[in-house]
Amino acid sequence: MLEKNDIDILNTIYKNSRMAYDSTKQVLSRSRDPELNDYLRRQMRHYADNCTDVKNTLAKDGHRVNPVPAMQSLMASVGITMKTMRDSSRGNIAELMYNGTNMGIVDIARSVNRSHHASMDTLQNAEALLGQEEKYADGLRKFL
Repeated sequence: MLEKNDIDILNTIYKNSRMAYDSTKQVLSRSRDPELNDYLRRQMRHYADNCTDVKNTLAKDGHRVNPVPAMQSLMASVGITMKTMRDSSRGNIAELMYNGTNMGIVDIARSVNRSHHASMDTLQNAEALLGQEEKYADGLRKFL
């Protein structure tokens, strides 16, 4: 049975993965760099898998994911549009994605650090995700 802390961490993972998926999809429509696009598509698949995994984990225990707040999603979308309107260069897009990945890392780490009573399984999964996100951020550096 999932405890409140487990549910909180899982919802944080879902929110960040969903926003990352949506943002990556939007950025891909503006990027013209094949190498960067391949890298971003791999990340996007990872985020889609995270969303599915979290939904399934919560559903097994009779819970649903909390959707991304509409205003937060809208603000991210508008921000991407504004920041890529004049500059859709490889470096600018990589910087946007790098900054977004780091915001997700901070959000997930904060959730883990304040959820002292989460199960070891949930904490290990969150830590594994954090490690993967750090690798993605490092991988984006070569495109800056």
